[in-house]
Amino acid sequence: MKNISKVIAVSLFLSAPAFAGGDNSALNGLLAASAGFSAPAAPAAAPANEAADRALASDVLDLGASNADFLASYAQGLGYKVFELDGGKMLTKPALLSHTTQVLRFPGIPENWDAMIDFIGDLSGIHRNNHILIVVRGSSKISLKDKGLYADFREVAEFACRNAREWSKGDITMKFAFVP
Repeated sequence: MKNISKVIAVSLFLSAPAFAGGDNSALNGLLAASAGFSAPAAPAAAPANEAADRALASDVLDLGASNADFLASYAQGLGYKVFELDGGKMLTKPALLSHTTQVLRFPGIPENWDAMIDFIGDLSGIHRNNHILIVVRGSSKISLKDKGLYADFREVAEFACRNAREWSKGDITMKFAFVP
């Protein structure tokens, strides 16, 4: 399990911003942390699992509690600003917008999903950190209460991460981890 966590961490943080400008210290730290890891060999006839590879490289991850704990700790060690949202406090759209505003310290409550994407994209400026990890604990509570709200929130997370990276030309790394 520890090795799987290291693979997730390495995959999550090996992005262009981690070593922009030729600074390989983040890369070297990741490689050192994953030393000794060897993935089990896949059977020769088995095709590569493209879905798993895409999931590990994604801006939006689904993780168990222990992997999320490891990732949050590891991210903080690399200088990431880590935030934790409580899915139990986000069971309606107004509650979700209010809770994220409070925890992420937005300058105001977003009026719609587009505004939320913009606010999330501004987190690096608000918190003066270009590396942000947002862990959504109890995310299954949102899904059980309102599947549409959950799907919309995940889509917002994906757009916000991608937009922040594109607007910053790769200087900002933003990730979401959804934990049931």
